[in-house]
Amino acid sequence: MSLFRRELSISTIRRTVLGRDPPTVNRLNGESFQQDALVTFNGYQYAVFYGSDATATATTPRHVSVARRSLASLASQAQWETLTLTDYNQTDDDGHDIISLGICSKDGTLHIAFDQHDNDLNYRISRKGVATNPSGVKWGPELFGSIQNFLPGLETINRSEHFENVTYPRFLSIPSGNMLLEMRVGRSGLGDDWLYEYDGQVGKWKEIGKYLEGVQNNAYINGFDIDNKGVLQVSWTYRDFINDTGQDVAVEAGPNGPENNHDMDFGYSMDLGITWQNNWGQTIANMTSSEPIFPNSAGITIFGIPKYGGILNQEAQTVDDQRRIHVLNRENTTGTELWYHYWRSTTKDWTRSPFLDLSVTPTVLGKRGKLAAYHDNLIAILPDNAPNSTRLQLLGSTAQGHFSDWSVLWDGVGNGWEPLLDRTRLNEGVLSMLIVNGTQVEVVDFELSD
Repeated sequence: MSLFRRELSISTIRRTVLGRDPPTVNRLNGESFQQDALVTFNGYQYAVFYGSDATATATTPRHVSVARRSLASLASQAQWETLTLTDYNQTDDDGHDIISLGICSKDGTLHIAFDQHDNDLNYRISRKGVATNPSGVKWGPELFGSIQNFLPGLETINRSEHFENVTYPRFLSIPSGNMLLEMRVGRSGLGDDWLYEYDGQVGKWKEIGKYLEGVQNNAYINGFDIDNKGVLQVSWTYRDFINDTGQDVAVEAGPNGPENNHDMDFGYSMDLGITWQNNWGQTIANMTSSEPIFPNSAGITIFGIPKYGGILNQEAQTVDDQRRIHVLNRENTTGTELWYHYWRSTTKDWTRSPFLDLSVTPTVLGKRGKLAAYHDNLIAILPDNAPNSTRLQLLGSTAQGHFSDWSVLWDGVGNGWEPLLDRTRLNEGVLSMLIVNGTQVEVVDFELSD
């Protein structure tokens, strides 16, 4: 490790447009729980989004678009190629109904799950070799198969238990070349989280199991990451259930809202989700014996944060090169809503620090941020929560400074909602972000150097 602090610098490379953002009341692009909307693999970058045209209204049906571009060089000006899947109409004005993208490196398939909020699974898979032989592929909608309401290979399992009432699908590539899928089954306050693995050798999914079980509550994970030793690391908050029988509840509203969120919890798995350990290495769950993590499992609560404590669901997490997990969320436990950074050291100790003296500040329900780890640096991507603001600020801190030496790396405008990032491109020294600027969906690239 260097004895000197490595100063991180950042500069804008380019800004490109994917398409026009639909004029819905609730945003369908750029939600913090999209994992992922932007992915780099094998020299190409891929993006998923809902597009529209200038004549669209809030009730005009939307369609899934998948775009790609070549990244032959850092300064590449390659244009986006976009295919649109017009055989499915997305019609609900519901910000949960995002698109998530996964890429299996073993067989080169693209996977998308979309339009999910307590409904049957919507899943599509591309032909094999699309991502492993991109120059040999003509980009068009015929690359994708039909919509499926189950995962291929799991046709015979109980669909009502596994593939109905689905929300928040997340894909994650793993070192074997296979891929994981994590998703909630059940509603807000009454849900469980399940894991599945796609085997690129045979082109089929298998069930790993229900690893987070709610008890009159549900877990909202901040992310789903694998470190450089192949260990899955997950952090979450719980939301307690409030009975709303007979009430007219809007899709984006309570009473099962974030005011019922509490605690910051953590667990990890050294065998890709089969068994789970708490912070101290004690086994707390085993999928082979159908034993999930429960809300009262020993050692999972790292910081007790009360209900009405201002903690939001699904803000952000990342894992750095030293396998330290970093979590971004917010609290009002001091009387003021502030962003907080929680992180686990290499000796299993946790630190909880507020972001102070920021010119961009959070609100209880405001736009969520992101974290990115680059070498020994941590980048916080913080959108201003002030009404109608499009300001976005990038802050940097270092391991040498105990991740408390935050400084402004970039400060600008043009971000209208929650920024997303291409986690797979950070290794190339590029912070690539998908943002909604108010009318368009864009990708903004920054070059990183330290």
